[in-house]
Amino acid sequence: MIGQLSLLLMVFREAFPRGATFEWFVVAIFGFIVRLDHHGVSSSIRWLRIVPNSYEAFLAFFRSDALKLNKILAHWLSVVSRHGATRTRTGAFVLIGDGIKVAKEAECMPGVKKLHQESENSGKAPWILGHHFGVLGMLAANQEKAFCIPLIAELHEGAEALRQLQQKDVMPIATEKLTVVTLMANLARTVATKLKEPCVAVWDAYFAVGPAFEIAKTLRGNKGQRLLHIITRAKSNIVACEEQPQTYSGRGRPPKHGKRIKLEALFSARAEEFSTVKVYTYGETKTLAILCLDLIWKPIKDKLRFVLVKDGTARFILICSDLTMAPQEIVELYASRFKIEVTFKMVKHIIGGLCYHFWTTAWRDPSGKSLAVEQLKDMDDRRKKLIASAMNAIEAFVNIALIATGLLQIIALEHAAKVRHLHHWWMRTYPPDVPSEEMVKTVIQHEFYHNFRKFKHTAIYRIIRAKRRHQASELMKMAV
Repeated sequence: MIGQLSLLLMVFREAFPRGATFEWFVVAIFGFIVRLDHHGVSSSIRWLRIVPNSYEAFLAFFRSDALKLNKILAHWLSVVSRHGATRTRTGAFVLIGDGIKVAKEAECMPGVKKLHQESENSGKAPWILGHHFGVLGMLAANQEKAFCIPLIAELHEGAEALRQLQQKDVMPIATEKLTVVTLMANLARTVATKLKEPCVAVWDAYFAVGPAFEIAKTLRGNKGQRLLHIITRAKSNIVACEEQPQTYSGRGRPPKHGKRIKLEALFSARAEEFSTVKVYTYGETKTLAILCLDLIWKPIKDKLRFVLVKDGTARFILICSDLTMAPQEIVELYASRFKIEVTFKMVKHIIGGLCYHFWTTAWRDPSGKSLAVEQLKDMDDRRKKLIASAMNAIEAFVNIALIATGLLQIIALEHAAKVRHLHHWWMRTYPPDVPSEEMVKTVIQHEFYHNFRKFKHTAIYRIIRAKRRHQASELMKMAV
């Protein structure tokens, strides 16, 4: 498996202007996969048996200006789109987005703020200090199993001033303010722009608001066709309108829209109009009752497709901006949204992609308040650079961890039989088809610790061996 991993990593070589930066990138990716604990950067140094004096050089890699995260993510997007990416019946890529919150109580870590956690899990505190990342992934699958391969992550709460320091692109359309919703929509728009092909973004009900659909409408192809559509679950109190009648005989100015409809009431008011369909969701074929309506939604003053679904005693409403998509496909695509939750589990607990400790004395705020734009006026250039450097390091660490997770998923899809053959450890429930990310990780760990010399022809072997020999002074020069 190390050989297959090495071939995938070599695709990223063009994203690095200097060979030394690429080598540290390989160390970071391979370190995430083979390390046996999650103690930040030091874990990779310890388990790869790299020269201990290279620790400072490894930290400098994450903060280095030579680390062009946009170029790396562009190459990663190309890799994912060519390795098992799922498409809709009309040929669109399926993007899945959601947010993940991680507790960080470091008063010298920029971006940390007080966050509210909406969860029914009693083990989660309602309020934490930490970071809120918006993550976007792409659905990839073969005939047996599907994964949500993570593409990109960035800070999405309290981020307005930090984005200015990081010199990130502004929003494509005028909005009142940056919010979690507009930033996620802009993230999907950026990915679809780089792909230059149609995409469908699947989100939960939190993103079922007007600005998200407005941002998606702005992305057009060369022939004027829409490149980004959205599927979300609607809020329970959603209201839509019928189209304006062709003739109007009443008094006064004719209305812009037709009759207002509370969609939740249609489950009982139009129960006889529901049709029975079979859809494949959550690994099984289910029989559902659905009602599909194309109505005007006032927040965007445009027509959307609303799919009312009865699943036993459960009732829910889905929204789709693509009026040509079949209701069954809308339901199946929304059911795939839970795959990103599985990916979050892998990134957090198996890869340790949220166990970072980058901080700077240029920022100190133990109260959990985010940096305001007004504070930038009185801040000197040195402090701005240090804060931006720390934030770049945090996002680089998380995104490289996402790439490591995605590489394990790609190997699981493309080399399932070989992974199962090489995995000799007892499991309570052994997967009959495609292995999990953890199984692939275990196989690569075993190869590294017991048969690493067998892969001496690979780039990974050459890079790791070189890092074990270099002196500290040489390593510091290579990281900058």
